[in-house]
Amino acid sequence: MAFPERFLMPRAKRNAEKGALTRSAILKGAVELFGENGYRATTMNQIASRAGVVQSALHHHFGGKDQLLEAVLNLHYPPAASRPDIEAVAQGRSDFVDEVLQAAYRNARDRELVRFFSVMTGESLTGDHPAHAFFVARYDLVRQGFADAIAQAKRVESEESKRLILSLVSILFAASDGLQMQWLRNPSFDFTGAIELAAALTRERLDAIR
Repeated sequence: MAFPERFLMPRAKRNAEKGALTRSAILKGAVELFGENGYRATTMNQIASRAGVVQSALHHHFGGKDQLLEAVLNLHYPPAASRPDIEAVAQGRSDFVDEVLQAAYRNARDRELVRFFSVMTGESLTGDHPAHAFFVARYDLVRQGFADAIAQAKRVESEESKRLILSLVSILFAASDGLQMQWLRNPSFDFTGAIELAAALTRERLDAIR
């Protein structure tokens, strides 16, 4: 008599796989509900129900709601210091505008994640929001990280040119965020077409910097 493969696995491995699946389901449910209702209006019980687990499983894997939000943010938005895209731009192996476009194309395939990001970005403008420090640091580090990477790749030494690069990086990120908001409000809005135009204008200005 043949037994299903899962019964032939060591128990520890089966438990680890089950735990990973549970954790993944919780993270997915959190992205959906935080995006639909906002962080404060979402309860742990709602997340457990969406993930198909008991509420104690949430506390086992993440502790509390703040820790769950932190886990979601770290999963989808890694620290700038560990981002290979910034390093690739600095080394001349990639292009900043291309990196932004690739991120936009990925986002266009994941409406739930874009909604989560947009809602959390807006909510976290208040200083008492648990994601406030995360987004302040993220925007500062990513903007400056890419600006420094571009300056390094182009061998820019002028402080005026470096400030211009930072402004152009900031403008393209702001355009992307704003265009995503329009797309969330109206799914028929051509988000990718609009960001491609913004990217082309940014590339033209960046290419002119020496």
